[in-house]
Amino acid sequence: MEYIKPIWNLEEIRSLDYEFVETYQKNPSYDHYHHSRYKDIIGNEAYYLPKPMPSFIDEIIKYPIFDEFDIVLPGIHRMQPGMVLPLHADPFGNIKRLYNIEDIEQVYRYLFFLEDSKPGHLTQLEDKIIVNNEAGNYIKWKGSALHAAFNMGIEDRYTMQITCFNNSI
Repeated sequence: MEYIKPIWNLEEIRSLDYEFVETYQKNPSYDHYHHSRYKDIIGNEAYYLPKPMPSFIDEIIKYPIFDEFDIVLPGIHRMQPGMVLPLHADPFGNIKRLYNIEDIEQVYRYLFFLEDSKPGHLTQLEDKIIVNNEAGNYIKWKGSALHAAFNMGIEDRYTMQITCFNNSI
């Protein structure tokens, strides 16, 4: 895991107007999770563009780790207790449609942990399970890498996701 110094205000993040992203039987990445028990727990809440982003986002997307990309798209996620995003690969449907991307292996995702992990907060990237992250830790993956997120704890889980690619390739 890599690290950036946290510059965000958790109260500002908690107060955002999140919307539930329904994924059960709606997102092809989860098609094999067809058991009815998943109906109410697959998903999370998101705060995405075009909503106005918190002020710290402008500073974050100027960090050198994003210099190689000409498209940098931030979003913030809240995962309530009991919610899961089982092991999956992102289809990047909106990005493919809006930016005419054909090869998702050119798309990168950065996931920033906005607070220290709490009991029951787990993340998986490929075959690695992450349980003891600190605020400011981040992971990244490319295209179709398998990943998952779980909140089996009693407190909300907050992350920032930044999706990047070069539209000029």
